Amino acid sequence: MSNFYHIKDLSSNFEDYLKTIGDLEANNGQVRSKEIAKIMKVKPSSVTNALQVLREQKLITYEPYGPITMTSRGKRIWLIIHQKYKTVKGFLTEILEIDNETADKLACTIEHAISPQVTERILLLRQFLKDDNTCGADTIEKLHNFFIEQTKETEKEIGKEIPMFLLSVLKPGEKATIHKINGNSAIRQKFLDMGLSRGQEIIVERVAPLGDPIEITIRGYSLSLRKSEAELIIVR
Repeated sequence: MSNFYHIKDLSSNFEDYLKTIGDLEANNGQVRSKEIAKIMKVKPSSVTNALQVLREQKLITYEPYGPITMTSRGKRIWLIIHQKYKTVKGFLTEILEIDNETADKLACTIEHAISPQVTERILLLRQFLKDDNTCGADTIEKLHNFFIEQTKETEKEIGKEIPMFLLSVLKPGEKATIHKINGNSAIRQKFLDMGLSRGQEIIVERVAPLGDPIEITIRGYSLSLRKSEAELIIVR
């Protein structure tokens, strides 16, 4: 069981700086202030001020124009922040079926406000729901179907029934909104990671002569789908 400690005297802004430094150090080994400024989209002067505060709190070692390194205390706090982020994001994507981009933004916000007790309970609930021995077989699949059925009932009540089609039948230039994604949990998770989630608008850009592949635009970027994949996506 993970142990989530309280983080005292560190504002959410400085937690973001420490999280960025920790992520960069974990991936690249060496951290420079210009990299922090680029990732956080802030001015170099703002990074310098933040680094000075983090150094005063003995969370990093830092000299102007030199590399930045976390202290053992800084690494410990970064690990706590990172665990909270992963726990929240995992729950949002795997249990609540929130798309990857939205879940990332939410997790970055929630990690600052959530208490250690709630974080640990979320982690335990996630483990409980995914464990066939404790919660029963196919619980996640049943939860997914429950979401779909309840959404259908809600739409019927408010009169929002709109004709639905398979994404694979749309022609270039046509727009649609994702209503449902079929397939097993692994396939749905793959689509979520690609940004394909319920409520997202899709524009079909190109379709190969034999209908495979299909190029679409979603969230401002392009994706290429096999026809077999597009047949799992119901749009309206």
